[in-house]
Amino acid sequence: MKEDEKNRKYRILEPFFKKEKKLKEIEEETQISYATLKRWVSQYRDLGEKGLIKKTRIDKNTFKKVNDDVMDYLKNLYKEYHALPVTKLYEKAKNTLNSYNSMISYPTFFRIINNLDENIKENSLKSVKKDKVFEYAIVQKAVPIPFFDNKNKIFYLTIFYNKENYKIINFIFEEEKRELIKLFNFIQKSIIIEGAYPKNISLDERIQGVTKNLLRTIFFQTKINLIQEEADENMLGFIRYIDTDILKEFNKKKPKDVEDISLFIKKYLFIEENKTERVSEDDGIKLLYFLHKYKRKVYNSGVRVKNNIYGSITLRDREGDIVDVFYNEFSIEKVDIYIKGIFIGKAEIIK
Repeated sequence: MKEDEKNRKYRILEPFFKKEKKLKEIEEETQISYATLKRWVSQYRDLGEKGLIKKTRIDKNTFKKVNDDVMDYLKNLYKEYHALPVTKLYEKAKNTLNSYNSMISYPTFFRIINNLDENIKENSLKSVKKDKVFEYAIVQKAVPIPFFDNKNKIFYLTIFYNKENYKIINFIFEEEKRELIKLFNFIQKSIIIEGAYPKNISLDERIQGVTKNLLRTIFFQTKINLIQEEADENMLGFIRYIDTDILKEFNKKKPKDVEDISLFIKKYLFIEENKTERVSEDDGIKLLYFLHKYKRKVYNSGVRVKNNIYGSITLRDREGDIVDVFYNEFSIEKVDIYIKGIFIGKAEIIK
């Protein structure tokens, strides 16, 4: 695998080394960020082909200067003040660290905090049998489509899949390239479709808008650990065929619109229909974080959201009340209705 990784990176960079293309051109073609390409070039120039092999730090998640008591203190501090910048956390920790006679440097403290989301998973009681860890990933790929207006327009295919067996759960195909926040509805819908609450979701490094503060907030709101890293080469290898097969499929009969291509991709990816699995009620509440939330007044047994009227039997008795409406752009047929944090039911579009 390391040999394959090294060869793949070199093949991507080869036009640059031969002065045939600039890194910006390679970035546009491959959708690999300019910063990543630049780092690969630097590593190759410093270490040759060995520099293109991804290394794992041998000291990752190990903190030789920190005993168990100090680590427990840091975990609790981080839980309580996770929204603070790391510099402010370090100032808060100094006095207590001194009292433990275990003062640590800022770089060491930063490394601990940076890895703490992983360590917090160890807080569960030893006597409790651990649940299965569901591992998923989101990968994003640019797909050139030449069928509309006789121009080669770029669309984006985003896929949510199971990392253990490469089963594809959900996808979106559209002209917009979404940053992480704009993928929230997609993430919630994908988890509901799968019916299994994830512990970890890997994010393709090409997905923009990923910050440590945002990942930290997501973890404390949902207990889902999102990690941005290079996309799995096996999955990328599979979906690279999509470009060619879309061209073959629509070579003779051009698609009317993007929906035609989306339907083809759905069949191509073997997306299952009529899934019945459901996440637990508690997990469903945590997933509300990923939905659009609107405060609405109930009129005529319904609420208006996005130019649609949603109604239900429950809302008939709530005339004039202010309710919280949770809306998902990928499931617009129904919305969840809450009052003061209590779920009172779903409402459906009134046609």
